[in-house]
Amino acid sequence: MNSQETFRKLLWSDAPLFHQPFWLDAVAPDQWDAAVLEEQGLLKAYYLYALRKSSLGLRTYMPELTQFLGPGYRISASNERERLKTETALLEKLCSLLPPSAEFISRWQTGYFNWLPFHWMKYKQRVRYTYVLDDISNPDALMEHFSDKITREIRKAEKAFTIGETGDVNKFYQLIQSNFRNKQAKVQVDLSILQRAHAACIKNNCGKIWYAADEKQQWAAAVFIAWDAHTAYYIIGAKDDSFGNSGAMTLLFWNAFKELKSTTRSFDFEGSMIKGVEHYFRSFGASQRMFFEISYYRSFILKMKNWMQDLRG
Repeated sequence: MNSQETFRKLLWSDAPLFHQPFWLDAVAPDQWDAAVLEEQGLLKAYYLYALRKSSLGLRTYMPELTQFLGPGYRISASNERERLKTETALLEKLCSLLPPSAEFISRWQTGYFNWLPFHWMKYKQRVRYTYVLDDISNPDALMEHFSDKITREIRKAEKAFTIGETGDVNKFYQLIQSNFRNKQAKVQVDLSILQRAHAACIKNNCGKIWYAADEKQQWAAAVFIAWDAHTAYYIIGAKDDSFGNSGAMTLLFWNAFKELKSTTRSFDFEGSMIKGVEHYFRSFGASQRMFFEISYYRSFILKMKNWMQDLRG
């Protein structure tokens, strides 16, 4: 078996959504792979990545709609010294198994912080942030920690909109396009990838698109949320700006908390480094969590391009 086949066969059933083969097949078909370490027929550790060709060579990239890839491992150790020793050895080996590429960009899941083996190999690290509600099992208790503004938006929107579930990905995508045009921004997701990701979630009973509609059945907002046994993730959403500050998006998040309270444990807003968006997510009483973006540039042109993007924010 090659490494991907081994990964498919041995992956733990409780691995996170973004590490599941069905998700990877949807967002990066024929482009994803895994560096795999196994022991006695059991998966010990892995490193997920996606690889595509460009005019400047192979590029390791983060697929659309995907919050994190990177490493996954299970360590049994009697003390912290042994745990760190084992973790470091695993990451050194995984790093050595990654294919060389002109550009390497990889985001790790929260809780994975030992990037030293990558630092030793001249990779760079950048801290990013997401916002997480640790326990959505009791939405009413959750609401006690919402800001007054968030609570008012929910009450206002409850009177104006009804919530529905849809399989109309094309209509959802049109709303996304309209929303981005109004912001004079480029749409960051391809329709075919969105369609495949939604279809994969429906097939595996782990994701839905919900919309908030007025009495004329016009969509004021819609969100795509997917989940695993531990966490629900806000994948992508959009709103119709003609409705103004309607609270429709806030109502959709509130609906998701209630719908998923018995399905999963936490809710990850998938973060944002944009000031206004960060403030909005924080207003739900969510906790800040940091995660790492690991990068490496063998191409000077790509290195300069990334530097210019950082300057623009």
